[in-house]
Amino acid sequence: MSPLAPDTLTPAALADAGYAFGLWTGWGLLHSVLAARRVKAAFEVLLGPRYAFYPTGYSFISLWTFYVVLVKEPTLPQLIWAEQGFFAYAMYAVQLAGLGLLAWAGASMHGLKMLGVAQLVSALRGRPADEADMHKDFTSTGAYGLVRHPMHAGGMVFLLVQPRLTLGSLTFALFGCLYMLVGSLLEERRLALELGPVWTDYARRVPMFIPRLWLRP
Repeated sequence: MSPLAPDTLTPAALADAGYAFGLWTGWGLLHSVLAARRVKAAFEVLLGPRYAFYPTGYSFISLWTFYVVLVKEPTLPQLIWAEQGFFAYAMYAVQLAGLGLLAWAGASMHGLKMLGVAQLVSALRGRPADEADMHKDFTSTGAYGLVRHPMHAGGMVFLLVQPRLTLGSLTFALFGCLYMLVGSLLEERRLALELGPVWTDYARRVPMFIPRLWLRP
């Protein structure tokens, strides 16, 4: 079966896409600010022992604001492409692989701790939550032995390889990929400063996003 013909993009549709991109950019800035070390340090001083709830609150706020933007963004149903038959199934398989890589990364990096679940359980039980320790939490095994940013790599694959892509999904895919790329570059700079030679050796051995299909000499 041949792919469906794309729709014509009018100036009004492109303007709505720009507005939607701006909404998602605002969400990304809020998400990044709340994750900044100085902001978290300020909340740690302000909240004291209750700071153990911050990762959980951060996850809740991120999900809630994500939903708000999802509701507020304009509807952009214009078709960019729509594959059918074999090519559609092949793209679904690639998307599934991207989700698998994302889930593998979460398991490799203690996903429950990353979402704040482990800290919340410790706080509710009256136990001190584990302090963030980059040297202790850093891992180069599992999905992180394949690429340095498996969560972002899996997310970008899922967003880009869509069998049916509308203007709305394209707008979100462009934002998501740009956000994850910038986030990965900033994270690399932070990790290089904190881990020093450990990170340098790791970055030399493991590619950033695309797995090596050959062995290093």
